Formats: sequence, C-alpha cells, structure tokens
Amino acid sequence: MEASAARGAALFILSASVASAASSNWPPLPPVRPPDANETPAPETRPTTPAPAAPAAATSSAEACLAQLKSNGVDAEATPAPPASSAGCGIASPVRLKSIGLAGGGAIDLPARPILDCPFAAVFASFVRDLVAPLSQASLGAAVAALDTGPGYDCRPQDHAPGAKISPHGTGIAIDVGGFILADRRRLAVGHDANAQSAAFMQTIRRAGCGWFTTILGPGDPDHAEHFHFDIKQHGASENYRICE
Repeated sequence: MEASAARGAALFILSASVASAASSNWPPLPPVRPPDANETPAPETRPTTPAPAAPAAATSSAEACLAQLKSNGVDAEATPAPPASSAGCGIASPVRLKSIGLAGGGAIDLPARPILDCPFAAVFASFVRDLVAPLSQASLGAAVAALDTGPGYDCRPQDHAPGAKISPHGTGIAIDVGGFILADRRRLAVGHDANAQSAAFMQTIRRAGCGWFTTILGPGDPDHAEHFHFDIKQHGASENYRICE
C-alpha cells in the first residue's frame, strides 16, 4: 500500500513539474531567425489527392447474390458479361442458370442454360420453385422436370422492331418460356393446350405469375403466340404497375 501511494505521489509531482515548466516556457526557446533577403522561398506544397479506389460494392453485391442463389438450391455460376452490341444493353451481375432445386428435393433442369442478371435470376427461381413446381404436381399429377426457355440475355430492341427501345432481355431481366417438360415425359407447349387441364395450368401460371413479375406476355399477343415472356422492368414511376396479358 505504501509503495502504491509513493508511486502515485511521484507521478503527481512529475505531472505538476511538467505542467509548471510548460506554463513558464522552460526551457527558453531560441529567438526566431529573421528571413534572409536573398533566400528563395520554398515552393508551396499542396496535398496530393489520392486516386479513388476501384469500386468494390458492385462486385461484392454480385458475389452475395450468387451465394444466396446457391444457398437456395439454384445451380448457377458467374459468367463474363455478354457483348453489348447496342447502347443500353448490358448485365450488371450476369449468371448462368443450370437448374433450380426444389424444397422437397429434386430439381428442374434448364437445358438452354440462360444468362440472366442475378437479382432477376433469384426472382425467376422463386417463381419456379414456389408456383410452377407445386402447381404442376397438384393440377397435372406430375412434377416439372425441365423448362424449355430462351437464352435470357439478348441485346435487341423490343419485339425486334427497328428503332424501338431496348428489350428487357438486353439487360438480363427477362426470360421466355416455351414449354414445360414433365417427369412422365409429357411436354406442355405454350399456345398449344392439349386439354382443359393443361389450359388451366397455363392460365394460372400467367395470372399468378404477376406476383413475381411486372410483365407477362403470351398467346394472344402476336409476338408471344408460342411462349410466355416474363420480366421485371418498371413501368412508369410506380413499382406496383403490372402488365399481365
């Protein structure tokens, strides 16, 4: 206890001495040297602004999206951005989809291996897993084994019309589905309903799909007579506006 008290007293005295010396300007400083008339003043130095670091947010976001896809049972891989042959085309986070795993086991194959923007791929996978798969099992008595899709990304104007705006396919946020291949080897082709069952299945897909997409086009539209078109393009100022035809 005495040693501790002594150390405390010594530190107090030392602190007081330092403070006293500082307040009395001790030791004295030498006088300021007057400027030399012949001396050339040193050039003014300006702080150098460091070069901005390469943005890592986009890369980090793409990696996180792909990791989330895989954790949800989607077989996908990052792929180089496809060439953009027209202004306005390009994909921020391109991924190639191979199959979509289902909650109860198994997976739905995507033979065309479409290339999509990763966030849209997550929407499409959810649609297939949570609507298409259970609906097929319940209404058709068979599981969907594969989807007949287009390539996903396609740098072109809407409806291939010269001078039109770039299609959502041009940014990887759209996909076309032309048919559903069932586990019992049946193939349901969009626009060619074999019976009332398949017609009801197609109609439900078309209507309920608007819970996932902002646009669904299909038979009845001249440019989509034999396939469904799904995309998440925003229409106008509202994110809630839907075109489901």
